[in-house]
Amino acid sequence: MIDAAFSHRRRKNNVGDLACSPGNYLNLGTHGFFDFSEDTPDCKLAILGGCQVFQECVSSCVYKTAGADKRVVWGVGLSAKDRKSVESDLLDASCALVSTRNWGVEGCEYVPCASAMSLLFDAPADPTRDVVLFSHARKSEHLQRVKGIPELSNDTGTMEDAIAFLASAETVVTNSYHGTYWAMYLGRRVLCLPFNQKFQSFRQNPIMAAPDDWSDQIKHAERRSGVLEDARFHNSQLYEKVCNLS
Repeated sequence: MIDAAFSHRRRKNNVGDLACSPGNYLNLGTHGFFDFSEDTPDCKLAILGGCQVFQECVSSCVYKTAGADKRVVWGVGLSAKDRKSVESDLLDASCALVSTRNWGVEGCEYVPCASAMSLLFDAPADPTRDVVLFSHARKSEHLQRVKGIPELSNDTGTMEDAIAFLASAETVVTNSYHGTYWAMYLGRRVLCLPFNQKFQSFRQNPIMAAPDDWSDQIKHAERRSGVLEDARFHNSQLYEKVCNLS
């Protein structure tokens, strides 16, 4: 039996999905990483999340984590509507702790993406560009591109590559959830180009613009203060609670 089995999305090269598991940053003993499609082995703890994986967490609790002594849902996208569902009741009944990255969901602990614990945010390089565009590989069909603005997709390279790219600019334009959060963690000015409601669930929402017509809005991009410190505080609190589960 291992101490912790970390389940999250691992089958596609989405840098945010791959970086979101708390197992990448926090010590919970002997452990392994598993895609949501896989059964977890016998373990003391099954840690599910993060990312927009509410339904995957429900399915894992029912079908994939029978060998776990306890289950924890860590910083998943769980809306107020989700919270009122039968599936949410099932999570509460089968998990020792349930938390969401969405701010203001009544009755559910707020814990932003665990990627905030990465040391990559501690000493970023100074910006050398005015603006960069960080795009979502599967949600950018109608995304406006502007000549001269460098672009990187969220399915290219590693988290280290993504952070270096985001840190290289004074202003980050992005339609990626993690691109938005990571740019705020870095203290950069952010213009977010949302493709659904999940981009309105940050504790401090960024300035937003239409994905197909944003170039004139760059001047309105803003920084958000204390985002990294807040995310690390809430992840550290949840880590302590997990460590103290009996």
